[in-house]
Amino acid sequence: MIRVLVADAAADDRDETTRFLAAEADIDVVASVGDSRSAIEAAQGLGPDVILLDASLPGVGRDRLMQDLVQVAPASAIIVVSGKADADTMRQAMRSGAQDFLPKPLKPDEVLVSIRQVYEASAPRRAILAGAVTPTSEQPSLGKIICMFSPKGGVGRTTIGVNLAIALHRLSGKRVAIADCNLQFGDVGIVMNTSATKTIADLIPTISDLSEQVLQSVLVRHESGVDVLLAPTRPEVAELFHPEHVKQILQALARTHQYVIVDTWTTFQEVILGIFDVSSEIVLLTTLDMPAVKNIRVFLDVCDAIQYPKNRVLLVINRADASSGLRIQDIEESIQHKVAATIVSGGPLVTSSINRGIPFILTDPEAQISENVMDLARLLLRPEDQNAAPEPQPVEAEPKRRQGLGRLIQGR
Repeated sequence: MIRVLVADAAADDRDETTRFLAAEADIDVVASVGDSRSAIEAAQGLGPDVILLDASLPGVGRDRLMQDLVQVAPASAIIVVSGKADADTMRQAMRSGAQDFLPKPLKPDEVLVSIRQVYEASAPRRAILAGAVTPTSEQPSLGKIICMFSPKGGVGRTTIGVNLAIALHRLSGKRVAIADCNLQFGDVGIVMNTSATKTIADLIPTISDLSEQVLQSVLVRHESGVDVLLAPTRPEVAELFHPEHVKQILQALARTHQYVIVDTWTTFQEVILGIFDVSSEIVLLTTLDMPAVKNIRVFLDVCDAIQYPKNRVLLVINRADASSGLRIQDIEESIQHKVAATIVSGGPLVTSSINRGIPFILTDPEAQISENVMDLARLLLRPEDQNAAPEPQPVEAEPKRRQGLGRLIQGR
């Protein structure tokens, strides 16, 4: 039985919603209220499974009300309903912690689907909070979430991340996904010459139902065998994402893939910190120059502040053969962190790879930079995959694809 609290400022709407919910055999309306104080009291006293919350409920402000409800009823899933169905209202609701958003006037079928979906999606949280299970007991095993990060731009993070994803797939023979979480200016689609009509933004409306079928409807299968989750097509869409959204998406990918590479961007915003939270390891990419090294030291200080284990941070030097006057030993002594791997400069090979949208590890697997990426992938393999590497499959040297600047359109 799904226990629902209806909180709506309009008495007629409240009564109508209560009426059609009460007609459902699997739903029990535990209370129906019309103001913020009553909603908080009912949520605290009754502990509903789902709260159907009117965004214009009188009393405290909406954001404060959401915070109070989460505090007094942490196991309750919240569906915000509003007569304003604009992007800003939806964005604010989702950022405040809502599991779904429905526009008014409510359509009974949509409400019922939403209630059942958020109820099912919240089951693990309810069980943990009820003490029935612990977060580590009998939970489905997750694949490795590997975050590609650099506190300085221009160090090759996306290019290395794309080729690393392909290397992991070729070494392990397992399912590998790459998620472009550079939510404003993601370039994974360009580097892989991949486009689609759907992106990571299309998962927000279904955040409470990230089943394998839902994920497959958004993922794009690259010719290398790697699944690609593309970044939004418009920079402003990034504002729709709450850290919990990205964490849930990555964990859903890790339930269906043994390896998930996550491309990010150069910031310490909450979304990025959320990605760190769920990452098995962070590949921290830098180059041999003082600004980059200084920023790496700042990043390691952030790791201390958020209590992220430094032994799960793999410091990787890109363009390690560049003449800069800095030695790897000097960097290690300066930041008190060992370098895990080095990657040589690919020069024209990398430039051509990016411009053509063909990852260099496919066209030039014997190049030194490709071998370096394969070595890095071996460091990241799960123990059970260490000796399970299949024979490399031949790859067409020049697959059919869009050429030139036309690739930038990406179906947008």
